[in-house]
Amino acid sequence: MPEARPRSAAVTAAATLALLGCGTALFFWGSLVLDLVNSPVDEQGRHFYQAHPTLFLSVALLPSSLIAVGIRIGVGLFQLRPWARVAAIIWAAISLLFSLSIIVFRPFETFFIRDHFVAPTESLKQLIAIALVILLLPVSVWWLFLFRMKSVKAQFVARETSSTE
Repeated sequence: MPEARPRSAAVTAAATLALLGCGTALFFWGSLVLDLVNSPVDEQGRHFYQAHPTLFLSVALLPSSLIAVGIRIGVGLFQLRPWARVAAIIWAAISLLFSLSIIVFRPFETFFIRDHFVAPTESLKQLIAIALVILLLPVSVWWLFLFRMKSVKAQFVARETSSTE
């Protein structure tokens, strides 16, 4: 049975972006967890996950849960599920608040890269903050406007009524 209203290109692009972003984040997260698991032992002969179990569990579970939620939202957007539109708006609002908080609380680290007197880990944290702002800020603003449009709402409502029949 054909859909009552086809999915727009903007919703398809948003769903594809969600899946690709979560897939990329999954690879980076997996690399980080693999490095933590394979890290050398400390002076007492313990691995990182043995020395710091709470930190390891939070690094292992929190990002993977967020990635799983993002993948589920992307699939829901492809299927034009009404809950996925609401979840995308919530996700975009949280991303926007996160991006703006990085800019507000760390403005000099976000926009100016120091040339000297900076440790490599501090420089890496600064580059990660810049990358998060560059990636999350425009996408979150776009999603907030996109998923609140009447034409986009109509696509999700049309899908809801046709699936109940």
